[in-house]
Amino acid sequence: MVKEQFRETDVAKKISHICFGMKSPEEMRQQAHIQVVSKNLYSQDNQHAPLLYGVLDHRMGTSEKDRPCETCGKNLADCLGHYGYIDLELPCFHVGYFRAVIGILQMICKTCCHIMLSQEEKKQFLDYLKRPGLTYLQKRGLKKKISDKCRKKNICHHCGAFNGTVKKCGLLKIIHEKYKTNKKVVDPIVSNFLQSFETAIEHNKEVEPLLGRAQENLNPLVVLNLFKRIPAEDVPLLLMNPEAGKPSDLILTRLLVPPLCIRPSVVSDLKSGTNEDDLTMKLTEIIFLNDVIKKHRISGAKTQMIMEDWDFLQLQCALYINSELSGIPLNMAPKKWTRGFVQRLKGKQGRFRGNLSGKRVDFSGRTVISPDPNLRIDEVAVPVHVAKILTFPEKVSDHSAAQFFVLNSVFYVIFWYCKQQAVESPQ
Repeated sequence: MVKEQFRETDVAKKISHICFGMKSPEEMRQQAHIQVVSKNLYSQDNQHAPLLYGVLDHRMGTSEKDRPCETCGKNLADCLGHYGYIDLELPCFHVGYFRAVIGILQMICKTCCHIMLSQEEKKQFLDYLKRPGLTYLQKRGLKKKISDKCRKKNICHHCGAFNGTVKKCGLLKIIHEKYKTNKKVVDPIVSNFLQSFETAIEHNKEVEPLLGRAQENLNPLVVLNLFKRIPAEDVPLLLMNPEAGKPSDLILTRLLVPPLCIRPSVVSDLKSGTNEDDLTMKLTEIIFLNDVIKKHRISGAKTQMIMEDWDFLQLQCALYINSELSGIPLNMAPKKWTRGFVQRLKGKQGRFRGNLSGKRVDFSGRTVISPDPNLRIDEVAVPVHVAKILTFPEKVSDHSAAQFFVLNSVFYVIFWYCKQQAVESPQ
């Protein structure tokens, strides 16, 4: 069948808007077809078939030409693929939303989870947000104003609790310096906290120098519980749309497993085995760490051991999304470099620039635009092959003709100037 070169349609459609948001764990479960629980890829028998409920389960699509999808029954060319999901044993920080998480923690009270503003200030900002036609830059400036106001306040207007500074500490770690004393004027709440350790200091003098650096570790579980308790009326003040994503969705509790067609298994020439995609291997590591944490929690292992496993799980989830993380400790650094989702999308060889903007298609030609002294100033030359074969109906108007005229004039002037320079300085 010959491909149609041009098709004009009478049906006019207009896209009203595009909304980018975050998927909640429940939406992930509804979108997925199976829950992936097995860390093994293939069965141990001679058939070497993909294991059920594994990362290569063929109910998530197919990556082989001679094997149909087990969910929809279509072949490789027609099946778009189906998602699975993995339930994480412990919540983890999303590496892409890490800065946003810190920003929200700086704006809310770490005790009652209300935003650190008075009722008058809340009303003032909410009235401003209700204005129609606010631009992105205006919203961004408003968020900065709200954030600056919240960070300057130490006492919560709602519950009266004391709040310190929230900042990043190491790789994917957040601390709350609630009782840090580096100021000349010490708050009464901080002084009461320090006085409560007087008996401990008498028996152990090593405690005293550590009190000035007293801090609270905000791990993903603590942050998730805080975000779930943020009142619905305070969410717009965080410049978040509750319909597109809630603050609790910024923390990973469930991972989507992508279809097989975007991470195919490559069979080796000798049929001795398969080379698996980087995403597939990273997903098996995440499931393995999930199982390890589950066993340690059931067997009652030491807290330190579970915390180390949790750090590894967080790192693997981060490398699954972005494999070019900096600041990874040497004992946790991966031996082999892999490509995460970010690496598949960004850069010249990524999906956007490499496969969408620079896509190879039929019935198209390209040529270098350059001036020609043989042409008149209001003429444009088109290659013979493009003019006779690769044609496309183009409606010409006075505006498009003027554009061609201006473009050709500019090139002609540049060409003339270069020629003059060459004549004047032949060396």
